[in-house]
Amino acid sequence: MEAKLQGKVALVTGASSGMGRATSLGLARHGAKVVCCDLQKKANPAGFEKDLATDTTDLIIQSGGEAIFARWTSPTRSRSRLPSTRLCPLDIVVSCAGYWAPFRKFAEEDDELWAKMSAVNTLGTARVARLALRQFLKQDVDEVWGSRGRIVNVSSCAAVTGFPGETAYSATKAAVNHMTLAGALDHAKDSININCVAPGVVATGMARPNFESADTIELMKRATPWPRLGKVEDIAGAVVFLCLPESQWITGQTLAVDGGMTLGVPPRKVARYLVG
Repeated sequence: MEAKLQGKVALVTGASSGMGRATSLGLARHGAKVVCCDLQKKANPAGFEKDLATDTTDLIIQSGGEAIFARWTSPTRSRSRLPSTRLCPLDIVVSCAGYWAPFRKFAEEDDELWAKMSAVNTLGTARVARLALRQFLKQDVDEVWGSRGRIVNVSSCAAVTGFPGETAYSATKAAVNHMTLAGALDHAKDSININCVAPGVVATGMARPNFESADTIELMKRATPWPRLGKVEDIAGAVVFLCLPESQWITGQTLAVDGGMTLGVPPRKVARYLVG
């Protein structure tokens, strides 16, 4: 594989598990040095990865890449810079960190749920993006790569299609989509790309409750036109593409990687899940 990101430094939040882990590995395969940020270095034990016993940074290093771990405890706490790292300057920032909770109806959601969803999914993503932008603006444009820096946010297909039981989650992810669009308009003139990937139903440790229920799996399959549900590698591939030289003229876009879910969810089939 051609190392199209050789010499680039990428920071990935939520890097220890799931989509963040797959994204970190994908960027490293293209030659990027990766700063793996998360609450803890160890992978989520509920994850579906076959190599859970090995940390993301160790996997990258074992494959001949370069990576370090940076503990990122509170993305909403007042900070003036991203986690300290010996790998600066910074070229790519991917916000994979997110929070999801099991389905519940809107009337059953509470302020605590909304506060946590907003803090992680919306405010945390916004803060990471702003800090990255301030660093990128200090750097020159790489004429070959075509950018001063790249930001890729991760939202959800729930941001653009109604799905019962996820009102808070959907709202916070919709904010990420619009943040991507508006932020890209602000900084296109600076040669800074801001894009977003919106996953469909993907097997991750955070979503494991969905994959332990036969009824929920059947629901998700009915709602997904493609003949299988998602894998973290599906999302990572799209994120990596948005970091490569070939995507240098793409900005402000939200790319749905969802097996066709947002083409049209069968409403009556989905409604049965909560309506009974």
